[in-house]
Amino acid sequence: MAIGVDGIFLSLKNDDGEYLTANVYTVDGVYEADNVTPRRLSIGQLVMALCLQRAAELELDIVKKMNSLEDTTGQLEGLTEIEKNVLEGDVNLGTKKLEYKGVEMTYYNFLTEIILMDDVSAGTVNEKSSDFIAALESQMDSKNSFSQQTMIELQSQTTKRDQAYDMVSNILKSVNNGLVGNANNL
Repeated sequence: MAIGVDGIFLSLKNDDGEYLTANVYTVDGVYEADNVTPRRLSIGQLVMALCLQRAAELELDIVKKMNSLEDTTGQLEGLTEIEKNVLEGDVNLGTKKLEYKGVEMTYYNFLTEIILMDDVSAGTVNEKSSDFIAALESQMDSKNSFSQQTMIELQSQTTKRDQAYDMVSNILKSVNNGLVGNANNL
């Protein structure tokens, strides 16, 4: 019996050469798809299907978290650039520009539309604008905390995904050892 994964669908090829597919896996079992019932699948196949589905779900979550982390990193870079320029001298937030995700925007637009700071004016600020600098540093601290939390979650999900793949590998190894044992007994 061969096993292949196509997206989140599991295909099983039985000894007669016909493909059996199942498209929804839950802890409760495999729902019927293409005339496949849980009774036609072995325990190993069911466990493997559940593990592959779990790994696919974790993979999607990992990609989402990585994209979120990339966004946060870009925001931190923008905030750092703004703070650096403000500390070096007078900066007009309505005219000075930066690039975020390939789009050029004013500091004011970046702060109000991307960072969502609502107490910012489009005027000039400098190192004496202590309230503005404190607000920037607060945003930077918040983004750093978010990044650290996301990294911890990302590591956890990666470990869980790897465990799911390890379980599938162990099941395949057991099935293979059983088949080799049966072949040797013939």
